[in-house]
Amino acid sequence: MEVKAVKLAEKDNVVTCTTAARAGDVVTWLGTEAGVTAAEPIPQWHKIALQDLHTGDRIYKYGEVIGEATTDIAKGHWVSNQNIHSVPRAYADEMLGTGTPAAAAFAADVPARQAERPYAAGSQRTFWGYRRPEGRPGIRNHVLILPTCACGSETARIVSSQVRGAVNIVFNTGCSDVAANTAMSQKVLTGFATNPNVYGVVIIGLGCETVPHKVLREKIQAMTKRPVVSFGIQEEGGTLKTIEKAVRAARELAAEAGQQQKEEFPLSELLLGIECGGSDATSGIAANPAVGNLSDRLVDAGAAAMMSESIEWIGGEHVLARRAASPALHDAVIEVCEAYEKHLLGAGQDCRAGQPTPGNKAGGLSTIDEKSLGCIRKGGTRPINEVLEQAVKPAKSGALVMDTAGYDISSVTSMVAAGCNVVVFTTGRGTPTGNAIVPVCKVTANEHTYNWLEDNMDFDLSPIIRGEKTVEDMGGELLDFVQQIANGRLTKAEAYGFSDIAVDHVCRFV
Repeated sequence: MEVKAVKLAEKDNVVTCTTAARAGDVVTWLGTEAGVTAAEPIPQWHKIALQDLHTGDRIYKYGEVIGEATTDIAKGHWVSNQNIHSVPRAYADEMLGTGTPAAAAFAADVPARQAERPYAAGSQRTFWGYRRPEGRPGIRNHVLILPTCACGSETARIVSSQVRGAVNIVFNTGCSDVAANTAMSQKVLTGFATNPNVYGVVIIGLGCETVPHKVLREKIQAMTKRPVVSFGIQEEGGTLKTIEKAVRAARELAAEAGQQQKEEFPLSELLLGIECGGSDATSGIAANPAVGNLSDRLVDAGAAAMMSESIEWIGGEHVLARRAASPALHDAVIEVCEAYEKHLLGAGQDCRAGQPTPGNKAGGLSTIDEKSLGCIRKGGTRPINEVLEQAVKPAKSGALVMDTAGYDISSVTSMVAAGCNVVVFTTGRGTPTGNAIVPVCKVTANEHTYNWLEDNMDFDLSPIIRGEKTVEDMGGELLDFVQQIANGRLTKAEAYGFSDIAVDHVCRFV
């Protein structure tokens, strides 16, 4: 029987089977007729060797090294995490260095790359949003019930449940913490409150937390002109009294928000967050490239698109850094990856042992390098204009990257705190995650995942895998879909009212 496969670059010495192959099946791919005969069963989305590979040989996919063989692998055999391993790159070798010939040559190429805007016509697109006193417009008009600490989270949930148009987040810290963690918590909480999708804020505090509700309120008021009120459970005399006052305040804000009329804004006012989770081989082959094309379209139209989760640059950092708009930004990408790996090693952890995850491996991803080289494709191809710390609002438009933890919900949390209007989330194996403040659009190129998890998946990119549509075709369709979300269409997670957040407290981010 003939089995189809995908070969991603001429240099590759493996291909990915799009269906499971039995021993004796002939595996073929675009551009070949003879193919390779499977010498053993190859699971769907896993790799088969195109030539005899010996211990220490480099394995190529995407035209890049994804690892080295740990044993001899004969032609036609299964290439997996059992017989290849990640080999770290020398970070120092990747640095350009200020004033070096390499930096000058890199900088000379930047103007030509910045001039490439084939999708500039997208700047004519618009969406209907809510004007804010400062910054970008919102695509939602939420009243946010914001706890200062874990002890205020349940009260905030009850208040939100009583007011149509209100949303809440559950915050699991805010007390008895070190200074660096407190600073990160405050950065995230103030970022949530000033996200453009928020009309006004009702803060619920306890009274003895590290940063009292009045102090948090003053911080937010110093950053925005939108309405902010706050209450303390200990000051008000308990939960019921606090709920009564907070519900009345939230209802007043919701009534005001309901009177605000939508206005038409150019697409350039959007800030897109890009994330992935539960990846498999289809993510790097199709879903991430399609979202990368979406990113390019938005950037060409003058908007901003932000990619995060730094651990998923490691192994592909040299490719990502080539997109930087300056030598300094190039080196910043490399430095982020080096710092992340050193941080984990200092804690006795090896990111190359912990990544890919068991689910990633089951989905055909064998090393962190293979996973990262697929992950970074969702960020597109345009020059990177900023390398941001976690939860920091960008100062520029265009393609952006943010240094965040290796956890998808934490990364989404940070991008929401940085002001993203909408998040597009690629997945191969599926995820239900959502955010209370920002719509999270789940997309997959795995046909089984889209059909089996239809209650959670928003957009099907599997026509790319089947060869029915191109990455560019689906990038254009995805842009149409994001425009619909900006105009009010609910994502699946929004309709359920999902509200996932996770604040990553790591001192290297502060």
